[in-house]
Amino acid sequence: MSIQSSAYPARSEWVRLLRLVSGLILFTFALTHFLNHAAGNISVVLMQHLQDWRYLVWHSAIGGALLYGAFVVHFVLSLWKVARRRTFAMPFWEGMQLTLGLAIPFFLIPHILHTRGAEMIFGTYVDYYHELTVLWPDNFWTQTILISIVWVHGCLGIHFWLRRHAWYQDLKPYLLLLAVVVPVLATTGWTQAARHLYLTGDTIDNYKPGEREIIGMLAQWGRLGMLGILVALFLLIVSRKFVAKLQRKIAVSYPGGSTVRVAPGQTLLEISRANKLPMMSVCGGKARCSTCRTLILSSAQPLPEPSEAEAKVLSKIRAAKGVRLACQLRPQANLSVFPLLSTKDMFTAKRPVIDAYQWGVETSVAVMFIDLRDFTKISEHRYPYDVVFLLNRYLKGMAKVVVEHGGLIDKVMGDGIMVLFGVETDDASGYLGALKVIGEAQKELERINADLANQLDIPLRIGIGLHAGQVIVGRIGLDYGNAMESGLTALGDTVNVASRLEAATKEFSVTAIVSNKLLRSVGIEATKIGEQTTIDIRGRARPLAVTLLQDSLLLDEQLLILHEKRRS
Repeated sequence: MSIQSSAYPARSEWVRLLRLVSGLILFTFALTHFLNHAAGNISVVLMQHLQDWRYLVWHSAIGGALLYGAFVVHFVLSLWKVARRRTFAMPFWEGMQLTLGLAIPFFLIPHILHTRGAEMIFGTYVDYYHELTVLWPDNFWTQTILISIVWVHGCLGIHFWLRRHAWYQDLKPYLLLLAVVVPVLATTGWTQAARHLYLTGDTIDNYKPGEREIIGMLAQWGRLGMLGILVALFLLIVSRKFVAKLQRKIAVSYPGGSTVRVAPGQTLLEISRANKLPMMSVCGGKARCSTCRTLILSSAQPLPEPSEAEAKVLSKIRAAKGVRLACQLRPQANLSVFPLLSTKDMFTAKRPVIDAYQWGVETSVAVMFIDLRDFTKISEHRYPYDVVFLLNRYLKGMAKVVVEHGGLIDKVMGDGIMVLFGVETDDASGYLGALKVIGEAQKELERINADLANQLDIPLRIGIGLHAGQVIVGRIGLDYGNAMESGLTALGDTVNVASRLEAATKEFSVTAIVSNKLLRSVGIEATKIGEQTTIDIRGRARPLAVTLLQDSLLLDEQLLILHEKRRS
């Protein structure tokens, strides 16, 4: 299958770009506007001074064209996207962004008419004194709700756009703080200033008699028009679902024998979500990531060519033949598919995808290597029976610890163990389980040393390497019924890095080395639990930041603090 786009699909890339650019322009306007509101915590004079500077930008010919053009483009494209939907089944946060976006016009129309509308229709002089007079106190709740929904809608859009980038994960705590502070300061700013004018009697209403009533009437008409558009969209989607029942059906088959019959026209992502079948999509179905990539095992007829946006993503990840983005592919005939990235709920879905790892799944896990130090020296001059006994006592003890904390033993290599965490759970739970194993493995080793004290010249020691990231998990080998024996194994750079960290414990003479990437993902500050350094990894341009642990005391303290925070 060629990853080339036809003339028509090329327009979808422009549509996606226009939606993104217009959204960023509107978000920039909202940010500057809310920061202007925040100045009310200081004085109305400062608010008006900053407003004058903002007017130089947004009231200029270029600024006005950008602002209103972005509003019209974003609004129309959003309505078009909703109109194309075949189902409202979607993740909670995507649903919230959509709902807030549709709610914005109901609160924004009166605000626009009382500001730009009043200026254009009546020539009203609208400054902060006038606007605060109009808003306080009758319109406190409508203005507060407007600020909240505009800001949350915009922040969700920024999040969906950026969350696939690694650098964004490091900035998330600071951006979240900013996302909370800005609307709070904006709301307290304008209400503080409005209340001050109200109490001091410095309110200024520049409306002439009858003008406010006309603006109010126009606002009601605008809201009714918007309501009519939404009702029309709802009826369109409902009628489309009704018509779909009368249309021919195509069969979409998933791994494990799950098959659904649907009318053509929906995207593969919509089909999966509507039928409670797991399908990952980080960007919200906008072809900005590759998490919904799916291998098309068979199709009754040639698939539609990828759009320009889809082709760009597939080219970037060097997708193999037959791989498509589920959020972009609209199947027109029977096909069999296999989602390539695990959603962590493949085994708990309403219609489970049985044995999703048969073909190999790309997912995020924590990989741990545990190795017994100097076992060759310990086993010298011992009878084979004694060597096997010592090794089995050690392996059984370590296996017990990792299994109790949610680990899946990938393989045992002599005196070394490779363990996967988070294969069938969420990332945070799996990673925390892996971190807990470090301390528990040391305690278990102390018990082993106590049990074998009469047989050991020197105590047993271990080295642990722990890293997290994307791997390919699949079943390789014969199926004997459990995780390790059925050949479930992980492949990829993350495995190599974890192995390198375990080997480096000898170089640094420490018990464990944990990548800072994993620690950040669970909210633990690396500097609080151990010494910081970097390790060169073969094949990587940059060294990896890691934490050295001689023991687990500080790590256990941080895990306990984290546990208490989550409970509260």
